Amino acid sequence: MKHLISYLSTRYRNLKIKYKLIVFISIIMVVCLAFIVVGFKYAFSSYDEQIYRKSSQVLIMSSNRIEDELKNIEEVTYKILTDNVIQNALIKTKDEVSKYEQYQIEREIWEKLTSYVGAEKYIQSIHLFDVNGTEYRAGGTPSSLLYKHNEEMITKAKAGDGSNVWVSLKDSKDSIFSTRQLKSSRNLSLEELGTLVIEIKLDEIVKELPREWEGQEGIIIISKGEDIFFTEKPFTHLDKLNFSGNTNQGYQFQKVYGRSFFVTHSKSPYANWTYWNVIPFGTMFAKVTAIKFVVIFLFLSLFLSAIYLVIQFSKRITNPIENLVSAMKYVQNGDFKVADTFKPSQVHDEVGILHRNFFVMIERINELIKENYEKQLLVKDTEFKALQSQINPHFLYNTLESINWLAKINKQQQISKMVESLGYLLRNAISLKDDVITVQEEIEMVEHYVTIQRFRFEERLDFHLSIHEDVKECVLPKLIVQPLVENAIHYALEMMIEPCMISVSAYKNGDLLHLLVEDNGIGMDEQQLESVRKGEINTRGNGIGLRNIDSRIKFVFGNQYGLQIDSKINKGTKVLIVIPYQTRWDYA
Repeated sequence: MKHLISYLSTRYRNLKIKYKLIVFISIIMVVCLAFIVVGFKYAFSSYDEQIYRKSSQVLIMSSNRIEDELKNIEEVTYKILTDNVIQNALIKTKDEVSKYEQYQIEREIWEKLTSYVGAEKYIQSIHLFDVNGTEYRAGGTPSSLLYKHNEEMITKAKAGDGSNVWVSLKDSKDSIFSTRQLKSSRNLSLEELGTLVIEIKLDEIVKELPREWEGQEGIIIISKGEDIFFTEKPFTHLDKLNFSGNTNQGYQFQKVYGRSFFVTHSKSPYANWTYWNVIPFGTMFAKVTAIKFVVIFLFLSLFLSAIYLVIQFSKRITNPIENLVSAMKYVQNGDFKVADTFKPSQVHDEVGILHRNFFVMIERINELIKENYEKQLLVKDTEFKALQSQINPHFLYNTLESINWLAKINKQQQISKMVESLGYLLRNAISLKDDVITVQEEIEMVEHYVTIQRFRFEERLDFHLSIHEDVKECVLPKLIVQPLVENAIHYALEMMIEPCMISVSAYKNGDLLHLLVEDNGIGMDEQQLESVRKGEINTRGNGIGLRNIDSRIKFVFGNQYGLQIDSKINKGTKVLIVIPYQTRWDYA
């Protein structure tokens, strides 16, 4: 223990100032939290006991309300039982009647039953079965279980001998049924006339129970014996709970898969039912839990606010020193650009003075470095221009012109054409006059280049040109088509023994200008094509790469334009240039 205390003490002494303040405030806040938790636990213990008593009262109020509604419906069954119109109509059905008379009977019974349906809003439907088994019905759509258990209900009604019998079906989770045997009251003969069955919407009665018991209503469940025939809400683990109450009233605590439930029950002699109220502890103590969470939230907010204030306070002391130390480390490693991002403290204390002196020193060193760098650039630029001036383009042009005339004098037309094309290419390539030219001018350079290559490859070069008239005055960056033709010759024609077809086409596509250079060479596989698209494969020699062409197009027209490359093995390669359709006047 002593070693642990000594270790923690040493660690604390070696912490930075801001971390020492954070640890100190945190310890104080944790101690305060412990006192608050103990106080809350004591304060809410008495409140919990009152909650337990309140939940049992809720169940009694709910059962009384349900039974009141059922008693009202029982009175309706009695009125139907003693209704003279219904009595007379049922007596008639025992004799042989014509179809018209049967229709009249059905009409009379339906009208009377319809009037009773509206007497209670919880009645779903009323069914009257005469001694012949004929059904007379009124109200809404009945449950399918009614006809499935029809014989059972008639049997129970006979057993009741004219009194009301409540039938609860295990398969029916929303409804219960009132059944009663109808007997003749004429001359007190008590002759059997039929059976009355009323379907009651039990779920609607439960839904309208008063919900003003501080959120403690839970889930209402009704059972007969140990058979559950009604559940207010779906309950996942209903079969895991114990519904075998031996007393008329009581409560118990049950656990299902780690969740605690408060279960109260109340037996009713009215229909020999048991009412259950299942309340999850999370619902039961929602308000208490909410208050606890609010207190914890407020405490955490206060704690975080205190930590934030401590950090801000410590930053005012330690940040200027840490910034100065960090800047010194950069300078120590030879990085004098730190002066661009380093802002000296404006506080007029010792740290502020140190900041400003250090900043002045770094600025002075940086100025000296820039002066030296500019001098070196000037020397290099002078040397380059001196070297460049040694090559006189006019000398080259004059030399090529002399060769051209000499070839013409000696009737060497091939040499003359090659020299003329070479001179044209040199003039346009070296010329700095325009970076953007027309399609017509670019194609002329391509034609001169192909003229030279034809003398080299002869019939192996099958060149085709297709330029629409409406695109010849469109503008494009100089030297973007000729390098593509050059690549086609290098990577397609030179790799083939048989003739190679190379075509250049230019056409308008909407608001775009498309220039397509394609060949029928050996092509590329997917991996090689992806490398070319990423610019990972350079052109041979000193040519202009595809990535360079794509970058120039994007620089002039925008990132949405550029090159599109497509290639397949043994089928050739297509390079499509997509740029906006603009003439010189539009571009200017």
